[in-house]
Amino acid sequence: MQRLKIDLASCVRASSKYSQCTKCHDICPIEQKGILFDENIAVVQESCIDCGGCMGVCPSEAISLKGFDAIDFLFGYIKSEESLLGCQGDLPCLASLGVEHLISSAILKEGEIVLDLSHCASCEVGSLKADAIEPMIKEANRVLGYLGVDKRIAKSEVQQEIEAEETPQEEPDRREFLKRLSPKGIIETKVAFDKELEEVDRREIIDASLSAKMKEKSYPDKRKLLYMALKRLSKPEQLERVGEELLSFVSQKSIDSSCDNCSFCYRLCPTGALSSDRRGSKIDFDALACIKCRLCHDVCQTDSIHLEDFSIESFFEPKVEKLIEFQQRRCAECGNFFTMLDPTHDLCPRCYIEEEEAKSLWGIR
Repeated sequence: MQRLKIDLASCVRASSKYSQCTKCHDICPIEQKGILFDENIAVVQESCIDCGGCMGVCPSEAISLKGFDAIDFLFGYIKSEESLLGCQGDLPCLASLGVEHLISSAILKEGEIVLDLSHCASCEVGSLKADAIEPMIKEANRVLGYLGVDKRIAKSEVQQEIEAEETPQEEPDRREFLKRLSPKGIIETKVAFDKELEEVDRREIIDASLSAKMKEKSYPDKRKLLYMALKRLSKPEQLERVGEELLSFVSQKSIDSSCDNCSFCYRLCPTGALSSDRRGSKIDFDALACIKCRLCHDVCQTDSIHLEDFSIESFFEPKVEKLIEFQQRRCAECGNFFTMLDPTHDLCPRCYIEEEEAKSLWGIR
């Protein structure tokens, strides 16, 4: 029985036939891929070995592994005194974590973080070390530098010696760690997580509208965890802009004048990073709410959306930026507002098409 599951309600691939996201398929380390696409829908195959590498790269957290929850696992690790993080315990593979998980853990955990890569060489999915784990560590450390955090995530490729005897202090810590992994402990962890999110709202790190979107638009838990971590940091004196290619999980965008306001981008955006008002008179963007799934780019038929250099200030002062504004007018036929692209037309696109069809039907030109 396969443990890997795909929630199609969250998968950007299932949101539109134009989606080009193939991250889960591309990262799969086995020759007979564990995830294939059937009419654009991601489907888990019998060949899947449940390594969890696809979970780490999925931007919307649409993929899960039965019996494993990254947030619960990381809360236990963050609160423990253990610095070594590896795949020999409850973690299926280091690649099952994402860049945001590592950044948040580095900020929240006291002491160093060391990723144990000593088992990668002998592992059947050892290719994930070079394809996913090494790039993830590199990016996480780069972002920590941007944020002004002195700590860096280390890695160890030497198998750690396990002492024969445990000290009295270590044993209670171990029991406490296991307690947090019990059903009751997991519930307590989730409650603490929700309380932390309420604190984020109260401290106005995010505004009320974005807070609502986090609940309404299937906001990934790893982004909520990052919010929780960021609110503990002080804003550095120097904040730079970095190339969009250096960040895999967040982006800054622009929209040029070729946009026809078809509305697909903000209606399909899984987190509400792109949004509009009730009349559809503009397109707003919140950079820190973006998960860089590229769905908006894939569905844009006019190729009007572009990636820009990312401002690190967005990590500390999230804000909604107006990317483009449209001139609206009421349709002379139905009375609804529409985007006026041609000043000679006083009909909305729907009424205009109906009128043209009627003219063609009656031979009127």
